[in-house]
Amino acid sequence: MKRFNKKIVILGLFILLMTGVWGCGKKSADNTPATVASKDYIYKAEVLEDIFGQEDKSVDRLLRSGDSFYAYGFEWNEETETSALMVYQISEEGTLENEYVIPVEENASFRNLTMDDDGNIYCIINESQEVAGEADPETGEETTEYIDTYYLTKMSLQGERIFSTNLNEIPEFKTRWEEDGYFYVGEMILDKEKGIYVNTMGMLGKFDLECNFREVMEESKWNELSSANFVLLNDGRMAAYLYEDDGITLALADLEQGTLGEKYKVPGRSYEFSYYPGVGYDLYMTDSNSLYGYNIGDEDKTMLMNYIDSDLSTYNVYNVVGINEKQFFAFCDGENVPVKFTKVDPKDVKDKKQITLATVYTNWQIRQEVVEFNKSNDEYRINILDYNSLYGTDEDYMAGINKLNTDIVSGKVPDILVVDENMPVNSYINKGLFEDLKPYINEDQEIDMDDLMPNVIEAFSIDGKLYTMMPSYYIETLVAKTSDVGEERGWTVQEAKDLLASKPEGTQFINNVTREAMLDECMSMAGSQFIDWESGKCNFNSDEFIQMIEFIKSFPEEVDMEAFGDDYWTNYDAMWREGKVITSKAGISNFNYYNYLEKGTFGEKITIIGFPTSVGTGSVIRPTFQMAISSKSPNKEGAWTFVRTFLLDEYQAGETNYNLPISIKRLKVLAEEATQRPYYLDEKGNKVEYDETYYIGDVEIVIPPMTKQEAEEFVEQLYSFTEVYHYDESLINIIKEEIAPFFKGQKSAKDVAAIINSRAQIYVSENK
Repeated sequence: MKRFNKKIVILGLFILLMTGVWGCGKKSADNTPATVASKDYIYKAEVLEDIFGQEDKSVDRLLRSGDSFYAYGFEWNEETETSALMVYQISEEGTLENEYVIPVEENASFRNLTMDDDGNIYCIINESQEVAGEADPETGEETTEYIDTYYLTKMSLQGERIFSTNLNEIPEFKTRWEEDGYFYVGEMILDKEKGIYVNTMGMLGKFDLECNFREVMEESKWNELSSANFVLLNDGRMAAYLYEDDGITLALADLEQGTLGEKYKVPGRSYEFSYYPGVGYDLYMTDSNSLYGYNIGDEDKTMLMNYIDSDLSTYNVYNVVGINEKQFFAFCDGENVPVKFTKVDPKDVKDKKQITLATVYTNWQIRQEVVEFNKSNDEYRINILDYNSLYGTDEDYMAGINKLNTDIVSGKVPDILVVDENMPVNSYINKGLFEDLKPYINEDQEIDMDDLMPNVIEAFSIDGKLYTMMPSYYIETLVAKTSDVGEERGWTVQEAKDLLASKPEGTQFINNVTREAMLDECMSMAGSQFIDWESGKCNFNSDEFIQMIEFIKSFPEEVDMEAFGDDYWTNYDAMWREGKVITSKAGISNFNYYNYLEKGTFGEKITIIGFPTSVGTGSVIRPTFQMAISSKSPNKEGAWTFVRTFLLDEYQAGETNYNLPISIKRLKVLAEEATQRPYYLDEKGNKVEYDETYYIGDVEIVIPPMTKQEAEEFVEQLYSFTEVYHYDESLINIIKEEIAPFFKGQKSAKDVAAIINSRAQIYVSENK
């Protein structure tokens, strides 16, 4: 059995009732965040470890039966080699009331378990029987076949089968079985008042509550309902949610009549929600940030619990079973130990100084650090505004960031901003919205500026000031064989074209990249040569840009999907070694990946050559995330107290293993580790070394660790990158719009370059 993660227990078991929280969660009439006490969304999480923390209790699902609550799972006995269904009755207080053991017969399994309000179990029991098959026509040997028989069953908690119906023998199902040659059972839906509905062989069979077959739903009606997912609400109504082209809709369903009521669009990012029967609301809806109450047909949902406000680093609260309007049971993050959640009275929560952190999406590392900060800091509390969760819609995936940008421009700047690549950061800096972080770093007793990668600090500095902070990064680039491109980084478009022309016909520059994708990559990693953001001058009408778009035009408009046959995948891993593909796009985030590219993918020394450009090297520093502090924040010191945690040794050592750390001290440790064989710890805590491998077909190639010289050379390269990744979707869209006639042969490269330069100049001037 998987034990509940101790870190989650510590984070979630008890919130700090002495924690103050003033934040945002509701919306005011003008659709802007209202200053509402986020203390309204705090729940205490109690992990039921006393009951389910033992190795012999594995729980798969939580159920409600009338006013009682149950959890069940399956247990395998190694000594007797038998299986049992374990059902645990839990009180509202979270204590164990009863435990039931229901033996599972050999070659049998239970599926689709649910319960009525009287504590009876409804399920599908699958019994598999081994029978002799037809003799092999060549060898004459007898073969073995298995026949699966499915029983719709009602049974007691003592395991007594009260009613049971053989689904295989129902004429309608049996006929389809004989026609198709196989038998399957899908979803089973229990309507506690009307009957049971079982999706079998593509038909919906109707049964009464004693498991007696009544009829098959008309095909035309089932066709409309078959794509729906059903939730039996606590008041006895049946809800259906359907995946539509523009999002998820909810409707009331009548499975007896085979009809759906009026459909209502789920508010917000509907695809991100999970749906459960609610108490006080029709439904509970959960996403990665919060639990909401929702009544079918309402214009909006109501936030009930915010995970971070409740000091939970969890991303996933699921299988929610309501106890009452202020309590529920659920699971968290894939752990199989139930958790009881209880709403905390806002008056029991002491106020602290609020620090607002705004983000488009909540980065999991930031999330964890916020929870730790809120639990340990006596003066400040971080309140996260996740704009995608608050304002995102199925129709507009940019709604969240657009709203955030609008708020910032209108003066609603958060204390801390997690910088998104689609933000006009230079414009914000020019408007004086961000605080210079260098003085904070220099005055901090635990952070040494000399321990931070100097080229990274310089690359993100403007006029000697550092407005954003990043704890780690990776290098976005192209790599190629040194034997093809030489040891020196950087090349021009002409040099790339000349190399490609020198290769056999059919050689690819990059593997299966479309014209549009190549344009995106070139502009993100080599586009800075055409814009001087400091002066606001554009240079898209230059010979270099014209040469670049002429090169991009040589790439296919679409990837030929017919090329992805068996031969393609058989030879895929050898393409770069055999020279069929010249370069590989790479996000170099650690020593091991670079070593893998060189000794695995290419099989010889490589060069970080970058995207073709006339200025710079075409390789860029791409932060894992960046944070800025508002220059107008009333809590700058508190904001820095949080931001600094990402530069401390503890964070750098624990959270930067899969990206390049900004800490030189940590980089040296990783360089040393790169020269050693990888290892894992076995069950006894012993260190077990193993080899990294690369496969070409069935041939295994062992990838040795880096030598000390190789690790040192890689580190030396990391000190030399000075260009920054910049993706401006609005600017790229301008280029795509105007470049289309050139790609279609309707205009010359020079003509579209002039138009692009004019439009880009206006855009840059407006956003400078």
